[in-house]
Amino acid sequence: MTWKRKMTLSTLAAVLASGAAAAVPPRPAADIGLIGHAYAAGSLPQPGTIDQALAQLYALHAALLAGDPADYRDVLNFREELRSLDPAAEFALAAPVWDKIQPKLAATEDLEFIKSNLFLLMRDTIALLYAPEASDLQAIRSNADYRRALVPIVRAGGVDDLTMDEVVEFMYGNGAGKRGVEGTIREFVSRLSQPELMQLLFMPEKRNELMLRVLTDMLGRTGDYAFSRMLQAYGITGADLVKVLGNAQERLQLEKPAGTALLVALMRMTSSELVKVGNGGRMHQYSLLLNGIAAPEGAIRWYKIEGDDDVRVFVNGLVTIPDDSAAGSALLQAKLINPYGGPEKIVFEKRITLSAESGATPSPSPDPGASPTPGPGTSPSPDPGASPTPAPTPTPDPGTGGGFPGFPGFPGGGFPGGGTPGSGSGSGSESGNAGPGSIAERIRSIVEQYIARIEAIRRELAASPTPAQRIALIREAFKAAQEALDAIAKINLTALEPDPAGLSGIKWDSADALASLAAVSEAAASVKSALEGLDGSGSDLTKKLRVSVQLDAGSAGSSWSLEVPQEALTAAQTSGIQYIGLAGGGAQVSVPVDGRSGDLQISLTHEDDSEVRKATDLPLASGGYSFKVRQNGQASAAAAKPLRLSLPVSADSAGSDLLGLVRIRAGRAVDFQAGTVSSVYEADVLDSAAVYAVVENKVEFTDLANAKWAETSIQGIAAKGIMTGVAAGKFDPSRSVTRAEIAKMIVRAFNLEGSSADIAFKDVKATDWFAPYVAAAVASGITNGRSSDSFAPGAPVSRQELAVMVTRAMQAAGGYPALTNPDAALAAYKDQASVAASLRPGVALAAQLGIVGSGGVLQPAKPASRAEAAVILYRTLKQLQS
Repeated sequence: MTWKRKMTLSTLAAVLASGAAAAVPPRPAADIGLIGHAYAAGSLPQPGTIDQALAQLYALHAALLAGDPADYRDVLNFREELRSLDPAAEFALAAPVWDKIQPKLAATEDLEFIKSNLFLLMRDTIALLYAPEASDLQAIRSNADYRRALVPIVRAGGVDDLTMDEVVEFMYGNGAGKRGVEGTIREFVSRLSQPELMQLLFMPEKRNELMLRVLTDMLGRTGDYAFSRMLQAYGITGADLVKVLGNAQERLQLEKPAGTALLVALMRMTSSELVKVGNGGRMHQYSLLLNGIAAPEGAIRWYKIEGDDDVRVFVNGLVTIPDDSAAGSALLQAKLINPYGGPEKIVFEKRITLSAESGATPSPSPDPGASPTPGPGTSPSPDPGASPTPAPTPTPDPGTGGGFPGFPGFPGGGFPGGGTPGSGSGSGSESGNAGPGSIAERIRSIVEQYIARIEAIRRELAASPTPAQRIALIREAFKAAQEALDAIAKINLTALEPDPAGLSGIKWDSADALASLAAVSEAAASVKSALEGLDGSGSDLTKKLRVSVQLDAGSAGSSWSLEVPQEALTAAQTSGIQYIGLAGGGAQVSVPVDGRSGDLQISLTHEDDSEVRKATDLPLASGGYSFKVRQNGQASAAAAKPLRLSLPVSADSAGSDLLGLVRIRAGRAVDFQAGTVSSVYEADVLDSAAVYAVVENKVEFTDLANAKWAETSIQGIAAKGIMTGVAAGKFDPSRSVTRAEIAKMIVRAFNLEGSSADIAFKDVKATDWFAPYVAAAVASGITNGRSSDSFAPGAPVSRQELAVMVTRAMQAAGGYPALTNPDAALAAYKDQASVAASLRPGVALAAQLGIVGSGGVLQPAKPASRAEAAVILYRTLKQLQS
């Protein structure tokens, strides 16, 4: 991560410095008891004498503690992941650099000693960033093995006279003409535009691109830096160093959330407000600077945490008091929106006061375009101290409005100036807007970013990757395409103010709808075109992509509705749009348009939790939601294709393996549906006469003593209702699975209940409990009969048959290629010759994805046990979520 790398390099410089060692004081108290309390940047106690690196880290962690407690947990979790790395197993991450150093080292050097200690030095140094402890820094400085490992590398680089001061100069600069890595990063960041700054925050590839430019610049300055001369002597390039960073990012699963948490903390450290005062002092319009760069207005939401009742705060930063009020104060908080989903992040907090100017005559207040925002109920108790920097008051000027190009879900908005309403125009979502913030500009930026990403993947595919790497690259490309389509799909329209019953409605104007649908359709064609032919097997990955439009009604109220005119529905059907969705309160329902006619009405309701608790006593991980679909005012019959439902999951539950979606219907038992989980739970559903909620469903079995290796998988699969016990508290893990049973499991795991086909198997009767599951599995192409007229429902399913079934289901979901050389992919397995010829492609794909195969064997003909089936299904669903 760009800023994270800067801090890491700076810390490394201090570690290597061998001058007079300053006494390093103990770290300021920052135990878990501080989490949840907001602190202004720099307000934690600072020691009087402290080296530069540790001072930076203390300040960064003060800002980290001022934000979301989940961010602090992400940082600590990543530190533990770092500490678990084993040099012997993980040194290959540094191969791009080590492969250039090793040939220059003397043959008499102890290479294993050097490698091991270099790896540990890097690991321990980076860990400092995530929880700075003075004792850890002292331990690194005093480690004789680390120093001994560095000496031969420096000498072999041809700069025997390299001093630690010169290393520090490379990292920090000299305060004069030499900027160092840190100063070069600052300079490069200062040149960024608004969209580029936001990309830097949320897109790892952009951070690596910036780091490549910085390191390339620094390594070219051999006349200024002895350290650069040493690296050049080895032939090490900026690309080599960035490749090492990329290797680490791929290996460390917790790096991305931890790095983003620190970047947000850095934004918090450098944030300052701009304020325009109007209406005789009774109106303030706030905007934010992050690292000296103006944050896009639509990327920031403002909240009132607490304060006088007269103070009204709007999400766009407008703060007002009534004309008959002389003054009012409140604690103001700004949060950064994550355009790719996830919780908002606190980047600024300050207590403000609005005071009417003496003798001022109130002028009409501008319409802020939104209702006042309530204070978040879970906000941390704030420190009412001052903001990090005083707020300058620039000369008021009319706003320019506009949304934020390149990021989904960022509305625009006018910027009120002076004492009169701002002249800014555009909501960032109005069809036909031109310039920054328009739909066309936003979509163009998204497509450009996506195409650049696909071109990079094509270059990697051309470099003859291994079978596993090829699969991962094609999957990455497919996911990038779907993410681009989902980003393009988001349209923010102004909803009506909630009525007394809490209903907020959207009426989609026909002209606006047609223009928006045309823009989305054209962009979707570009997205698909870039993906065509990528896997080289002739299969069309684009057929599995979902193209939709999603209209957001906001979060006000408890029920939301969308009216889609017939002209828009017809246009969607003829332009390749597959779904029209409605979002409200963080939830979303997407309705397939195929087979529908007339005006379409979609409604979404957040039900009272008490209604859900009447049906289940399982812990809730979301609220309960229901939806209705009507055509021309009449309740819509069930469609051939399922609807997609997305429910927000509480922060404490996100990512849990034990979450399941319950379907609650009047007079019927609660049942479960599988889905994918992140910050939301997504599932395909059919029944609109139901209430849905996400619950934590921990199912306990008492007979898993000999199947501990599968316990996590069994509980995860049972939580979603994919598998059940054979009796109360009993799972029977060693029993073989029949073909009928696995048909049900796969249909439930992949939500295939809506599929059906006429079946002619003599051994499957319409009255058999498994008949609908067999029909659905056959219709979906997941399985076939043992012959044209026999399914053999009671026969055990082999491990190779199960592997093929799940890979077919994954390929049906999209993004998984057919293997062009399955024999090569299976070559590492001792018993690969036993895999049936017709099943080899599917087994090879499952093996390359880590779904089957262990210890160099596949056991393809062995009947799959219930425990093995649970593990295979669990790994498959995890793969789809990744």
